[in-house]
Amino acid sequence: MFRPSARKRYVNLLRELAIAQFKLKDQSAFLGFLWSFLHPLVMIGILFALFKVKAGQSIEHYAIYLLIGVVQYTHFSNSTSRSMTVLYSMRQLTSDAIFPKEVLVLSGVIADFVEFVFSMIICIIIAVLSGVVLSSAILLLPLVWALQFVLVLSVSLLLSCLYVFVRDVAHIYQAFLRLLLFITPIFYDMSFLEAGPGRYILWLNPLAHLIYFSRTVIIGGSRFPVGSSMLLLFATCALFFCSLKIFKNYEPTFTENL
Repeated sequence: MFRPSARKRYVNLLRELAIAQFKLKDQSAFLGFLWSFLHPLVMIGILFALFKVKAGQSIEHYAIYLLIGVVQYTHFSNSTSRSMTVLYSMRQLTSDAIFPKEVLVLSGVIADFVEFVFSMIICIIIAVLSGVVLSSAILLLPLVWALQFVLVLSVSLLLSCLYVFVRDVAHIYQAFLRLLLFITPIFYDMSFLEAGPGRYILWLNPLAHLIYFSRTVIIGGSRFPVGSSMLLLFATCALFFCSLKIFKNYEPTFTENL
């Protein structure tokens, strides 16, 4: 356990690193933060044109449906990919300074999460302008965001630890993200798949549940299922503690492998 003074120093360090990484993300881009939202919009336009007739015909507010899915998938994909290399990209700080190395991963995840929240707020505004009637269920949306934050942090801790020892994991993970795009119901509804292995794959995909929860409270205007949300909460918390345990076990060897 850290003393209160040490914990305060690490909190200050975390805040400064998160602010620095947030500012550095788009400092070389003319439109800055807007690029992080323009990319999902371009992707939505393509998916809408390709799948509106077949997959989206029975889905109400299909454009908003797509927007929510793309924003949440993009956040998961980009944040975990960036966090994977943070220990290596900051290897001088990782090697020379004595502090909990998970602070580096956490700061990157926080920086991306702030951008994600802004993007989701824009989604809600666009939904309202498109005729979606919001209900009090929208107040539950921050709980979905919190679950997504924990999921992204858990995966980021595992990936950043693995990347220290195996650089090829970056190529493997990019291939996995391409697969994840299709096994997550971004442009189709879960009912689009017939009973079989596909349904089980979706059921085991936590990102699919998070996107479903967001769509339920924004478009559906109803509360998401309590049972499945509690199950997902337990699963994400278990994944987080396992990821942190693995990260802390291998942390003493990071310096000699970077």
